[in-house]
Amino acid sequence: MKYALVTGSTTGIGLAVTRELINNGFFVYMHYFHDISAEDDEIIAPDKRRLVKADLSTPEGAGILTDEIVKEDIKLDAVVLNAGVSCRKPFGQVSYDDWNEVMNVNVNSSFQLCQQLYPHITDSGSITFIGSDMGIYPHAISHVYSVSKAASHMLAQSLVKEFSEQGIRVNVIAPGFIDTDWQNEKPQWLREKIEEKIALKRFGTPNEVADACMFLVNNSYMNGAILQIDGGYCYM
Repeated sequence: MKYALVTGSTTGIGLAVTRELINNGFFVYMHYFHDISAEDDEIIAPDKRRLVKADLSTPEGAGILTDEIVKEDIKLDAVVLNAGVSCRKPFGQVSYDDWNEVMNVNVNSSFQLCQQLYPHITDSGSITFIGSDMGIYPHAISHVYSVSKAASHMLAQSLVKEFSEQGIRVNVIAPGFIDTDWQNEKPQWLREKIEEKIALKRFGTPNEVADACMFLVNNSYMNGAILQIDGGYCYM
């Protein structure tokens, strides 16, 4: 049996990644905090996953996830750090608490989890950060989110050498505009404006991101990469 942990796993990209891992023979520890679907039991059989609730905006959240792994006395073959929050307030209205919540979930919890789970990942295992195109291209609206994703990209690449002796690979997927609940809230005129900046003229799907995630999990020579899945954003 192969084991994986996916944070932010019950909706959108995280759920698609979880399904893909299970389809490839993994038992998945599914982290969530706010979002959970009533149909999860029907979509994903209970014998193939375990739900773990933890608030990753607090220092204790990572410990809750780690304790769940440790008490089971198993080794993880794959870790996918997908949990994320945003703050779309205008620059002048972003509070200190707003800034810290985004940084805690998007960056600090990932650092804690990598640090705490290191002894519990198999040799030649993989860690995949779900970053964002907004951590690559300057963005004029979600300032805090963009900075947090840029930080998570650098954290991932900084860990490549740290984990090299154990053969653990660390990579990043940087999705562009993907059809999740976050993006579906946008008005149609704004979606069309965004699509004009994408070479493929459409938003991506969570399954397309999940396919890329499985590529990074399975390819034993991919290490330190930032893989953009964005349909050619900013090529138009």
